[in-house]
Amino acid sequence: MASRFAGSMVPYAREPRKICSSVVPQSLKWNRNNSIKRDSAFALKICSRRSTPNGRWLSSLGGDWQPFALASSILFFAGVRVDAHNNESNTVTYAMLAANSCRIEQVPDNQAAQDHEESVMVFHAKYGTLEKRSIVFLPGLLESALDTLTEASTGVVWIRDFFLPHSPQSRILTYDYEKRALLRPGTGIVDPLLSLATTFLGELVAERSWAGAFNRPIVFLCHGFGGLLLERALALSYSRLGKSTERLRSIYVSTYAILFVGTPHQGMPKSALRFARDPDISGSSQFMISLLIGSEMLTEVADQFMPIMKQYRVFNFWEELESEIDDTKTYIVDRDSAAPHWADTEQCGIRATHLEMMKFCTTRASGYTVMREALTRYIKSAPTTIETRWFHEREFLDAEHRRQAEELLKPHLGLGSTFDKGAEHTLEYYLVSHHSSVQFTGRKQQAQELKENFGRLLNSPNLRTRGGHKIVVVYGLGGSGKTQFCLRYAEENRVNYWGVFWIDASTRENAELGFSKLGEVAGKGSSFLAGKHWLSQCHKPWLLIIDNADDPEMEISDFFPVEGSGHILITSRNPRAKFYATAGEIRFCGMDPEEGINLLLKSAYTQYGSSSQDQPREQLARSLGAELGYLALALSQAGATIRRNIYTLEQYLRVYVGYRDRLLPKSMSISVNNTNAITTWEIPFQKIKKHMSVENKDAVDLMHLFAFLHFDGIHEAIFRSSAANSVDGDVTGVVYPDIILSSLQRTEVAQARLRQALGVLTDHSLIDFDPDTRRYSQHPVVHRWARDRLDQEEQLSSLNCTVGLLARSISPYLEASGRTFRRSLVPHMESCLQKLENFAPSFPSTVGSANSIERFAWVYAECGLWKKAKTLQKRLIDFRTRYLGGKHEDTIRARYSLGQTYWNLFDPRSTIEEQRRVIAARRWIWPSWFAYYINPPWMPDFISYYAALSDLTLALWLAGMRNMSKVIGMRASAGLLKLLGPDDPKTLNAMFNLARTLLHLREWDRAHDLLIPVLRKRKQFFGPNHPDTLMARNELGVLYCERRQNLAIAERLVTNVLEARKVVLGEEHAYTLWSVNDLSKILCERGKGLEAAKMLEDIIPVVTRTLGEEHVGMTMTKGNLAKAYVSSGRWTEAEQMLSQILKSMPTDHPDWVRIISGYVFVQIQLRQWRDAEKNCMDVLELIRRKKLLAKDNPRTIVIAEQLANVYLATGRHVEAETLRTEFRAMHKGLADKLYRIVPEGVGLQSR
Repeated sequence: MASRFAGSMVPYAREPRKICSSVVPQSLKWNRNNSIKRDSAFALKICSRRSTPNGRWLSSLGGDWQPFALASSILFFAGVRVDAHNNESNTVTYAMLAANSCRIEQVPDNQAAQDHEESVMVFHAKYGTLEKRSIVFLPGLLESALDTLTEASTGVVWIRDFFLPHSPQSRILTYDYEKRALLRPGTGIVDPLLSLATTFLGELVAERSWAGAFNRPIVFLCHGFGGLLLERALALSYSRLGKSTERLRSIYVSTYAILFVGTPHQGMPKSALRFARDPDISGSSQFMISLLIGSEMLTEVADQFMPIMKQYRVFNFWEELESEIDDTKTYIVDRDSAAPHWADTEQCGIRATHLEMMKFCTTRASGYTVMREALTRYIKSAPTTIETRWFHEREFLDAEHRRQAEELLKPHLGLGSTFDKGAEHTLEYYLVSHHSSVQFTGRKQQAQELKENFGRLLNSPNLRTRGGHKIVVVYGLGGSGKTQFCLRYAEENRVNYWGVFWIDASTRENAELGFSKLGEVAGKGSSFLAGKHWLSQCHKPWLLIIDNADDPEMEISDFFPVEGSGHILITSRNPRAKFYATAGEIRFCGMDPEEGINLLLKSAYTQYGSSSQDQPREQLARSLGAELGYLALALSQAGATIRRNIYTLEQYLRVYVGYRDRLLPKSMSISVNNTNAITTWEIPFQKIKKHMSVENKDAVDLMHLFAFLHFDGIHEAIFRSSAANSVDGDVTGVVYPDIILSSLQRTEVAQARLRQALGVLTDHSLIDFDPDTRRYSQHPVVHRWARDRLDQEEQLSSLNCTVGLLARSISPYLEASGRTFRRSLVPHMESCLQKLENFAPSFPSTVGSANSIERFAWVYAECGLWKKAKTLQKRLIDFRTRYLGGKHEDTIRARYSLGQTYWNLFDPRSTIEEQRRVIAARRWIWPSWFAYYINPPWMPDFISYYAALSDLTLALWLAGMRNMSKVIGMRASAGLLKLLGPDDPKTLNAMFNLARTLLHLREWDRAHDLLIPVLRKRKQFFGPNHPDTLMARNELGVLYCERRQNLAIAERLVTNVLEARKVVLGEEHAYTLWSVNDLSKILCERGKGLEAAKMLEDIIPVVTRTLGEEHVGMTMTKGNLAKAYVSSGRWTEAEQMLSQILKSMPTDHPDWVRIISGYVFVQIQLRQWRDAEKNCMDVLELIRRKKLLAKDNPRTIVIAEQLANVYLATGRHVEAETLRTEFRAMHKGLADKLYRIVPEGVGLQSR
C-alpha cells in the first residue's frame, strides 16, 4: 500500500487538468504498441481511493510510489487517454511507462475499488537504492502547491522537471490546506495558525512513519504564509516532550534547512490586503489582518521560533518586483519582512512578483540557480548533521524520561488553598482608584494561575527571609482585559494583604507621582523615593500593581521596592516585560471563545441567559467574536453598540468588517493589534457625528480634548476651575470650541450642557465614569485612537485648546486649598507636554502658550518636581527674552521663579546669578513714571526691588557669603519695613532671612531681636503649624543652642517643630531632616551624645536616598554625626566620619576651616600628633597664602592654639611660645570651643 502525506484542503472546483507532453521528461518516448520494459527508469501510477469526508488531497512528487493528486478521473498524458476507473472488475489500472515502449496492465486492488471520487497520479523516479532526503513544500495563501510551482504559459513544474532528475535521492512532498476559510470573515475559527500547525505536524509525522522515513532529513521549502505555518509547527514540535507526544518532536530534530520564499516574517503592509481578499467577499478576515506588520500573532511566532532557529540552515528570498491590482502597485512582502537581519542566514532577491517567485520556466530564470544550488547543498550535507542530532536527541529523551519518572515517584503534596486561612491580615491600605467592571467575566484559569504563581501568603513577622518579591507579569494585546483582570484580583484577594497599591506606569513621571502619593499617605514625605522606601520597609504582605508599563525604554525595575517580599503584578503590552517576572508570566490575547461570547451577549442584552433567542444569538456572536479576536475591550464595546440599538447583532458583523477595511489604510499610526478595538469605537462615534445635535457636537469636541489629556482621572473640576480662573480674560490666546466657551460662563445652564455632552460619550461607552471619584477615564487604546483619527492640523488645534484649558484651571494665586486638585493635573500636563514635543519641539511659540507653560511650571514646582519645573522655566525665559525683552515684567517673573527652583535644587551659585539678573532688571522697572523721577535707576526704592534683595540675601547665606548676605539683608528689611510695614509677609521674610544670617555671623542678640517678632506674627497670621512658622520656631531653638542658653527650651522648640513637620511635610522631607540635625546639636550641648548619634545614624540612609551623597544636606548630617561621636567619646568613628567629609569638601567651602579644625581636635584626642601637626601647618599656610581668614579671626586662632597644644604635648615648648607670640589672641581661650566642629546649619528655606 502506498504511503500517504495528507494536507487539509477542499479540491479545486475546475475542469479536468490536461498534462501536456511538454511536462514529460524528455527521456520518455511513446510508441504505438503501448508496451513497457521491466527496467523502466520512470513510472506512472494511476489509482483511485475512497474520498475522505473533509476532502483531503494526497500529494507527492518523487519517492517510493507516492501519489500526486489531481481533481479529475480522466488524465491526459502525452496524448494517451487513460481511464483510471474500472467499475466492472473492481480494479485499478496501472500504466507503466518505459523509455521506448508502453504497456497497460490491470492489477486487482479491492481496497481502492469502492466509491471512486478522485484520481491520483504518481511520478516515480527509480534510480537505485540511494539514501533518501525529504523536501517538503508548503505553499502560501494565494495559490495551491501545484499552482505555486507551475509556470502558467508552459506548464513547467520546475521542481519536478528541472530539479528532480538531478537529485535522485530526494523525495518531494507538497502540502495543501484549506485557505478559503482563512480569507472569509466571520467563519469563527479560533487561533487558525495553531490549528493548521497542529494538523500539518501530525500528518507529516504520520506520512513519514508510514513510509519508514521517521528519521529522514528534511529540507523545507516555503512560500509566503507557508513559512509562518512551518515556524509555528517547528516550535510546536520542539515543545512536545511528553511520552505520548514525543514522536511529534521528530520533525524538529530531523529538519536541516529551510528556504523561506517571500515569507512575511515581520508582516505584510496594509496595501497587500486587497491581493489576499476573497473575490466573493467584501472585507478582510481577522486572520489576514493578523498577518500585517506589527501584529501580535507574528510577534508570538517570532518569539517561539527564534530560540530554535539556530539549529537550522536558513535561506530567505525576497521579491524584487511589485505586484499590481486595481492600478495599485505594492510589494506583498517587502525585503525587510522577507529577509530580516538574522545572524548566520543567507539572503537573495528574486526578480519577480510575489506570486511568480517560484514559477521558473527555464533553468536560467531569476532565482532558480540560487535556489537549486541551496537545495542541492543542503541535501548533500544534511544526513551527517541529522544523524548526530538524533544521537544526542535519544540521550536527551532518555534523561527527560528519567526525570519525569522521578517526578512521578515523589510524594504528591497538594497545593491546597493558595492562601493560608490563618494568613488573613487587616487591610490597612487599599490605594486603588478604580473598580473592576460589572461586566467583567471569564479569565478563571488565569486567575487560578496567578494565585498559584504568587503562592501561599505566610503569616510571618519578617517576609524578607522568603526570597524577595514575587513578580508576575501580565502582558498582551491592548484591550485584552489586563487591567480589569488585575482590578478583580485585587478586589477578591484584598483580605489576604495588609496593603494594596496601584501605580500608573504609563509614563515615568506618573509612576513617580504614584509613589510620592504612597509616601504622603504613609507620612514619609511626598517624594518618589520616600514612597518606595516605605514599601521596602513594610514586612507585612502587600500587593503592588504596576499598570500600563508599556514603554520599552522605561526600566520597570526602578519601581520595585528594594527590600521586602511583596507581591508585584505588572501589566504591559510589551512582551519583553515578561523578563521581569520571578514568579511567572501570563499572556493575554483573546478570551476563551465561550467566555468571550458570554461577555459580548451580556454587554448587548440585559436579559441574556433567560431568553429563548439565546441559542441563535450565540451562533452569531461566535462569528462576530472570532472577527473581534475575542478581545475583551472590543467585545464589550460591540455589545454596548448593540445594546443602544445602533446596529443589531445580525447587522453588526457586516458593518464592522466594512468599517475596519476603511479604517486600516486611513492612518499608518493605527497598530494592527488595536484595529479590532478601534473599529468598535469608530462605529458609535460615527453615529454621533452623523446626528449633529448640539449635545452630539459638544460630545465630539470633548472627545478631541480628552484625546490629549491623560486617559485616567479626568475630573469635571478641570472645567469648573477653568471657568473660575478666567476673570482676566484668555491667558493663552486659544480659540475654544463652543462647549468650553459655554462652560466659562459659570452658569447652571452651561454646566448642564457640559454634563449632557459627557453623558453622550458615557452612554456610547466612549468614556467611563466613576461615580465614587466623579472622574472620567478612557482605555489607553481608545485614547490613542481618538487622537490618531485626527489629521495633523486638527491634532495641533485640539492640543493647543487642551493646553489652554489646563492652564486656565490653575489659579495664579496657588491657594493652599487647591493644592490637591493641582497635583491631580500633573499627569494631564505631562500628556500635553509630550505631545507638544512631537508637534512643536520649539514650544512655546506664542505669548499665550508661554503663559500656559508658566502655569505648568508653577504646579511642577509646587509638587516638588523641580527638575521638570526648571526645564520649562528655561524654555519660558528664552522665549520671553527674545519676544518681550529681558526687562519685561513677565520675563522677570519667570527668572525669579527659576531662581527659586535653583534654590530648592540646592544650587546657590545659579540662584545668585538669576537673582542678580532680576535685581538688575528691577532697577529699570518702576510702578509709575512719578516713581522714576523720585527714585532713578541708581537709587531704586520700590517693593519688587527690595523683595528681590531679600531673596538674594537667602541665596548668599546658603552659599556661605554671609557678610554680603548681611549687608543686602539689612537693606531689604529696611526698605520693605518702610514701604509695607512690619506685618506684611514680605517684610517678615526679609527679617527672617537677615536674622538667620546674623545668627551664623554670631551676632546673636540682633538675630534674637528679629526672630521673636517674626515668630509671633507668623503664628498669629498663618497658624502654629504653617511651614513659615515652623521655620522661625526651629531657628529660634538653634539660636538658643548657639548661645548655650535655655537649652531645655531649645530642645522643646525644635522637638515640637520636628513632630509637626513629620505630620505636615512627611518624615523624609528635607525640612524634617533639617530639624533632626538641629535637634542633634542641642542634644550634644545637653550631654546626650549617644541619643544624638542614634538619631543621625537612622537618617543617614534617608538622606542618601532622598538627597544623595554629594548634597550639602549630607555634609551637614555627617558633620553633626561626627560631633555626636565626639560628644559621646567615640573618637575613632568621629575621625572616620570627618575624613569622609574632608575628601569631598573643597578648600574654599565656608565651613572647610571649621571641619578641619574639628578633625585636628579628634586626632589630638587619638594622640595622632604627626597628622595633627601636618594638618594645622597646611591650614595656616593656606590661610596666609590665600588670605582666607584674618590673623585675628577666631577660627584662625583656634587652629593656631591646636598647633601649640601639639608642640606642648611633644615637648617642643619653644615652638609653642613662638606661635603664641605670633598669634597674640590665643591667650583669650578660644581653644576651649574645639569640639564645636559642625558646619553652620544649611538647608532649605521656604519662600
